[in-house]
Amino acid sequence: MPLSDEYRTKFNETAAQTFFNETEGLPYGYHNFLFGWIDTATDNWPPILSNEMVPILFAVLEKIKPDTVDIFFS
Repeated sequence: MPLSDEYRTKFNETAAQTFFNETEGLPYGYHNFLFGWIDTATDNWPPILSNEMVPILFAVLEKIKPDTVDIFFS
């Protein structure tokens, strides 16, 4: 969608390209998934997960895929 005239005049294409070039290739997946999904301690868990279930789930996953669990918490 085209930008409105107001935002078209504010948009700095050179700065946008510079930002992209500086951040291209940085890690994005797990970190963004975890912290974009759960942003409060109690209110944003998916319906199948309770506060009590999360530590148990990660303890089980740590035995199966320790590297993946380490990525989530490191």
